[in-house]
Amino acid sequence: MQVLNESAAVAHIAELFALSLDIPPERADKIKIAASLHDIGKCGIPSGILSKPGKLTPSEFSIVKAHTKIGAQMLSDMSGELGVISRTVCEFHHEHHNGGGYWGIPTTELPDYIPIVSIADVFVACCAKRPYKDSWPPEQVLEYLRSLAGTQFSADIVASFENLIRHNQSVLDIFTLSKGDVSM
Repeated sequence: MQVLNESAAVAHIAELFALSLDIPPERADKIKIAASLHDIGKCGIPSGILSKPGKLTPSEFSIVKAHTKIGAQMLSDMSGELGVISRTVCEFHHEHHNGGGYWGIPTTELPDYIPIVSIADVFVACCAKRPYKDSWPPEQVLEYLRSLAGTQFSADIVASFENLIRHNQSVLDIFTLSKGDVSM
């Protein structure tokens, strides 16, 4: 299933990125687990919307946005720090540095792991083939991420992530998978 494979890729990359930012391994592992659950709420979204080959209508986009709240609710019984991190990741992984995301909250007002998971999610989405787009080559993904510096992501997050991409073979391996079929 594409969502599960992509979630595993996001989790793997988020953990590597967290470690590269000197986040302690125990916390990076929690970020990895939370990242693996970031799109769990998509199970509450009609598959016809998720696999639509064209542009979503405003109504359809509102339905897709709900996956963040659905996911956080699904994890409401998860306890401890892992539960908090997982629910927060589910609910806010589409927020932007400048406050232009789904719920309008700047990532500067959210925990530091939100942009880590968010940029990993965007990276994997760009690498993946979708009904509405082909997979993108590495330089196109990097160019796109750089174009988001200062809006969707802070310039520091983009620069640090680009450094990770360029110097970590495990991340680069995402590109060698069969024609955008992201799996780990």
